[in-house]
Amino acid sequence: MHPLKCLLAITAYAALLPSICWAQAQAPVDTSKPNMAIEPSLAIEPSAAMQAADSSARDAVNPGLKKAASISASAELMLMAAAIESQSYQGTLTYEFGGPLETLAFEHLVSHQGTEERIRHLSGEPRNFSRSLPQNYCGNAATRLFMRAGGTPLQYLSRYYRFQTIGQNRIADRLVNVIQIQPIHDDRYGFTLGIDQVSHLPLMLTVTGHRGQVLERFQFVELNLTQSTTNTDTDIDTQPDTNTYTTAHTAQKLPFMQARCQTPTLLKGWKPSWLPAGFVVASVRSSQASGHTVLSFTDGLASISIFVTPIAQATGAVGVVKRGATVAAMTMAAVGQHSFKVSVVGEVPPAVARRVASSVVYQP
Repeated sequence: MHPLKCLLAITAYAALLPSICWAQAQAPVDTSKPNMAIEPSLAIEPSAAMQAADSSARDAVNPGLKKAASISASAELMLMAAAIESQSYQGTLTYEFGGPLETLAFEHLVSHQGTEERIRHLSGEPRNFSRSLPQNYCGNAATRLFMRAGGTPLQYLSRYYRFQTIGQNRIADRLVNVIQIQPIHDDRYGFTLGIDQVSHLPLMLTVTGHRGQVLERFQFVELNLTQSTTNTDTDIDTQPDTNTYTTAHTAQKLPFMQARCQTPTLLKGWKPSWLPAGFVVASVRSSQASGHTVLSFTDGLASISIFVTPIAQATGAVGVVKRGATVAAMTMAAVGQHSFKVSVVGEVPPAVARRVASSVVYQP
């Protein structure tokens, strides 16, 4: 998830899950459709134009920017990471990708039992998503990288990104500090964050390309720092028109505690033989019965997922499709007489996804 899709956990998940689900469900590429055209190759080298694009990116995503706040980007981002994991909140946000605009209702509730997350689409086709996470959930590897033990905050990520507080603005009637995150090399996208000065929750996230163009934007229009309860008789998945936010309580905020989690360091079976520098294993799921394998990787901000699925025969189009900042690269692979479809989904430039997909191999 980034949707900062991993680091922002369900906040970015609310905006970006539709794109991720869309990319994962792609059938063979139909290159006759403009929005599914095969992308040209991109060189994965440091860009001299990247710094020149910084100022135009700022103007595009923050037209009302004011003088920078005194807090450092590093301190603000650390506070944000803790706030996302420990604080209950709900609100309404907009999600924009390449022109289309969606509106979503979002709820994030924390308790001593774990976390409840719900998303309801308020525009377009009725859709709802929900999930429950136990206490000390280990799935958010990005947070573990972000708040890595040892060294200074963001020391790991500073190998691949530049962090800067560029000003303050007002979003959802709340003052925010605006943090710009620029990649050092062309194998990643840039981000701009608007972080609430009181709750330290991210109220705005934009993903920007190498020329400073906005690929995706999510932004809260209303934020409520209260914990709500839902009608237990209401099923969010089957009754999308029912307002599930019924009763508000005092905002609940738990102490931030990092789970002690372990991730595999040695992969067996399907794995990529190339990844951009800094990406590490976040999770591995495989089924011997079905032959499906799902691998997830993150550098703490961006994420890459690899889906390997058995197919009857190695036929069908391969290529790259995009939606906003989410890209899906598809190719075929074979092990003996068995054929597999390899799909790489992530928030990385198309050339990166294509190279990862072509590097996936099977090693017993």
